[in-house]
Amino acid sequence: MTVNTDRFGSLVDGEIASLVSVRDRGLAYGDGVFRTIACRAGRLEAWRRHMAKLAHDCSRLGLVCPDESLWLADIAELAPVDAVVKLMVTRGISQRGYACDPAAPVCRIVMTSPLPAYAAQAEHHAKRLHVCDWPLSLQAGLAGVKHLNRLDQVMARREWQDATIFDGLMCNARGEVVEGVISNLFIHDGNRWLTHPLADCGVAGVSRELVLAVLADMGQPAQLRAFSLEMLHAAQAVCVCNSLIGVAQVGQVGARIWGASAEVAMLRAAWMKQVNKESIAWCV
Repeated sequence: MTVNTDRFGSLVDGEIASLVSVRDRGLAYGDGVFRTIACRAGRLEAWRRHMAKLAHDCSRLGLVCPDESLWLADIAELAPVDAVVKLMVTRGISQRGYACDPAAPVCRIVMTSPLPAYAAQAEHHAKRLHVCDWPLSLQAGLAGVKHLNRLDQVMARREWQDATIFDGLMCNARGEVVEGVISNLFIHDGNRWLTHPLADCGVAGVSRELVLAVLADMGQPAQLRAFSLEMLHAAQAVCVCNSLIGVAQVGQVGARIWGASAEVAMLRAAWMKQVNKESIAWCV
């Protein structure tokens, strides 16, 4: 196989394509799930965790998750070296209306695109965050699932154009700080790490899962607990994480500024070490 490093592409059900049917339920209703995976030097980071989470989220929506071998064959066809690999499963094609045929085949989509500049593995500068006015919707049935309906995030992201802002913090109707628009959030209160439990809103990201696993391995106390903006501002350290940036320190939220954090630096190093262990080549 010849690896082409200067193009990016997409496949729909294993065929090179950039279009889906106008009757696809992912387009009509956001009826599906997705994963975003970093591929560096031809290796898919935390692949098994992403597969497990994709299968879990498909199950939550009553979707049949395509077999891992199909995904790897698709990725091998696109042959990414350094890329963002996005996997999507929709409920496929149906007639108009919310009712669906449970026997209808799902639609499997793989896309590759360039890694964003912020995904470089070099040491990151502390990130500045915006506090969003748009609230996260409360829906326990979809909590934790990375489903295709991202309107809350789209509306929140419209609130800023300042390129110095990395992400926006999203709160729920109770005033709890849940996560970022594109990231999960952790704070250190001086004794332990806290992250929102995501019982009725938010996305349970693979990077969040990895952070919790790494903290357990390090013997660092961590708790799934809701917290307010006031608690965030009082925290000794704050960090965000996602599959492209890894773990990044937060340096500013509003007027609150944090200096360099040894806790975040250690967590980031441990996260990178673990994710490298869990990377696989797409040609396996």
